[in-house]
Amino acid sequence: MFCLVYTSTAKPDFDRTQVQMMLEKARVFNNSNGITGCLLYYKGEFLQYLEGNQVKVLALFDKIQKDQRHCDVELISHGNINAREFKKWDMAYEDFYGDNDTLQFLKLLVSSYLEPSEKALDPNPTSKYFWRTARRLLSNKTTSRLRL
Repeated sequence: MFCLVYTSTAKPDFDRTQVQMMLEKARVFNNSNGITGCLLYYKGEFLQYLEGNQVKVLALFDKIQKDQRHCDVELISHGNINAREFKKWDMAYEDFYGDNDTLQFLKLLVSSYLEPSEKALDPNPTSKYFWRTARRLLSNKTTSRLRL
């Protein structure tokens, strides 16, 4: 199993509706290619974690780098993992639009990874702690929506 983390900047005309359409297509593609992961969006910046077969994840990343809807794609890290963090999601997503008390901790972490390195908090964005926290908070959010 292989994982990859990158950041990018959304183009100014890439709005929330277009992000949702992109997510729908990505989830179908990821499902048919055995790729899972998480996409976080904060203040015009994306932070994405992808996991799956190394060849398929790297091929997807090549497509992502050429995608005209965003720019400044930067590979943060990649490597082998023992197990998936997001095995239940073709692509978990959170856009941090507005304040959400449940996700304040994750929002703080995401913002730190988008800051210049001298201001960034530890741990490394591929850390299991970070992505397990993201998974747990997104799971709780999904469960809360189901109760409403």
